[in-house]
Amino acid sequence: MERPGAAVDWRFWQLSGPGAGDRIPRVSDGGAGTPTGALVRDGRVQVSLEDGVALLRLNRPDKMNAFDAEQLDAFEDALRWFLATGEARVGVLTGAGRAFCAGGDITTFDAIDVEVAQPYTRRGYEILRPLETSEKPIIAAVDGYCLAGGLEVALACDFIIAGAGAQFGFGEVDLGLIPAWGGTVRLTRAISPRLARQIILTSERLDAARAAELGLVNEVAAAAALDRAMELARRIAAQPPVAVRAVKMAANAAADGGGVEAALAAERMAGAMLFGTEDVHRNVRAWSERSAGS
Repeated sequence: MERPGAAVDWRFWQLSGPGAGDRIPRVSDGGAGTPTGALVRDGRVQVSLEDGVALLRLNRPDKMNAFDAEQLDAFEDALRWFLATGEARVGVLTGAGRAFCAGGDITTFDAIDVEVAQPYTRRGYEILRPLETSEKPIIAAVDGYCLAGGLEVALACDFIIAGAGAQFGFGEVDLGLIPAWGGTVRLTRAISPRLARQIILTSERLDAARAAELGLVNEVAAAAALDRAMELARRIAAQPPVAVRAVKMAANAAADGGGVEAALAAERMAGAMLFGTEDVHRNVRAWSERSAGS
């Protein structure tokens, strides 16, 4: 089943069944045999793994987790680990200190010209697009500042949980720039296009309540955003994994602009194929037994 320019990707189906996670490639420093709750990686991006949930923490708090070359390398490596590791079924992305991420390190910008900027913006796409289209859900847990490139990262996640003190915004136009890691496109798709233009063109800051009102964030946590994000991630990680992958595949098909009919066809086929999984029949039998006993 194909449409012009794109094909439905059924790779999620190959990840079902006993030992499916063992068929996923792993990087050398995190994967098979990783103890539950282990700190898999330390340094500029800390990664831990527990009960199927990978916590990725940007760890440059003295610079509000801004991206210089080293931070970007560490972030890319951590995301590759998350996407490749079978034990990591759901991800939570957050930041250390008083910010989720303040974007690019502005102190490095003066040395950038067009020749350097073209691969820099291209790299942002190459890092964030696989995150956005992955079969694994990832939640942005935003406490504090989420600005510029940091907001672009959050927008590439499946959804955003904000702490009450979170601040969102794009300040690139103040510098004579634009959000160029997908922020202009993703914000326009996430909220009203008119409001997206206003926020970007005026460099407006949004508090957590306003961001939730506009639909930029899913909810404002009563306490820390990370606590609520981890609660949701654990709930998703406990769901049948093939169904989770199918939801992401169908949702990605709907979001990618290939047309309603193609997206509906992808959803319909995924829904039918899921009846071939043991998860469905085991859960249906359990439901029937509970219903008979009530």
